[in-house]
Amino acid sequence: MSADPQVREPTDGELVARVVAGARGEFEQLVRRHNQRLFRATRAILRTDVDAEDALQQAWLDIFRALDGFRGDAAFATWATRIAVNAALRIVRKRPVLAEAEVGLADGPNVELENRELGRVLEGCLAQLPQGNREVMVLRDVLELDTAETAACLGLTEEAVRVRLHRARGAVAAALAELTLDTVYQFDGARCARITAAVMAQVNAAS
Repeated sequence: MSADPQVREPTDGELVARVVAGARGEFEQLVRRHNQRLFRATRAILRTDVDAEDALQQAWLDIFRALDGFRGDAAFATWATRIAVNAALRIVRKRPVLAEAEVGLADGPNVELENRELGRVLEGCLAQLPQGNREVMVLRDVLELDTAETAACLGLTEEAVRVRLHRARGAVAAALAELTLDTVYQFDGARCARITAAVMAQVNAAS
């Protein structure tokens, strides 16, 4: 049954206020609403699904613990993305750099062959970018953050973001990016549900 179009979805700010007031169950709506966005951010930095999911779960727990400090100066999505980026970068600093041969786009059983092949091509292009340039390109072109938001997420100046994005786009053809970016870092319903369940189990178990 489809949702009643007259029922207004709560805003992120309203959900945050409810969770802070004690309605922990409302946090699940925030997780489901922003799971794919945050996964794409962590996946861009970590380059493997396993590490990206680990960072994503940690990011959501960090977000939950920091909710009472969210003041709405930035959009919740931007604020949460910054936390997810930091969670991913902590993993990067603790682990050795992956060999290029280890980097690949995981095959999903329900993903069409053509999309998988296109995804592999683009993943290979992104894998060749320097770490900082790849992060900037994904945050700007996939997550559609603006320059200021990207700079805030990565701790860069806006000019550095513009320079890195220009270099990244020069290495990865704009046409290819426009056609295939949506096939990279896929986060389907089953995976989203699994991460959401794991996060909520830990949230509900927290004292």
